[in-house]
Amino acid sequence: MALEKAYFRLYQSDGVSLIYTFPLVQEANYPQTPRKSVVVEGQRGKGAVVIDGGEASWEMTIRGLIMIDTADEGYEEIIVDIDALESAVAVNTPYILKISKTDSTNYEYRVKRIEAIEYPQSLRTDSQEYIVKLLVNSW
Repeated sequence: MALEKAYFRLYQSDGVSLIYTFPLVQEANYPQTPRKSVVVEGQRGKGAVVIDGGEASWEMTIRGLIMIDTADEGYEEIIVDIDALESAVAVNTPYILKISKTDSTNYEYRVKRIEAIEYPQSLRTDSQEYIVKLLVNSW
C-alpha cells in the first residue's frame, strides 16, 4: 500500500507526546546520511583524533504553507495559526521529529530549533509560507 501523505510531526523529547503537525509541507531536505568520521583537533598538540562512525549535526529545513480552510476565513485565522506554530516549536527545546516513510514506519530525528521561523512576504489573505530550520542531532 502506497503512502498517501507524508506527515511531519513534532513530539516532546519522550517521542510519545505529539506537540505539532507541520501543515502542507512543500519541501524538506531529508533524509540525509550524517554518518562520518568526526575529527577532533587539539589546540596545542600535533595531529588529530578521528572518531569513526560518528554522527554530525546538520540543518533540516522544512518549507510549507499555512492556508485558510474556508472562504470566510482570512488574515486573522492565518495569524492564529502562525502564533500556534511559534508557541509549539520553541527555541532551544529538545524534540523528536517523526516523518512518515510508510503508513507504519517513520524517519526519527532528535532536533532543536535554534533560529527564528521565517515568513516570506505575503498579504496573508489566503495563505502564508513558513520556513522552519531545525538542528538535527543537537541533543
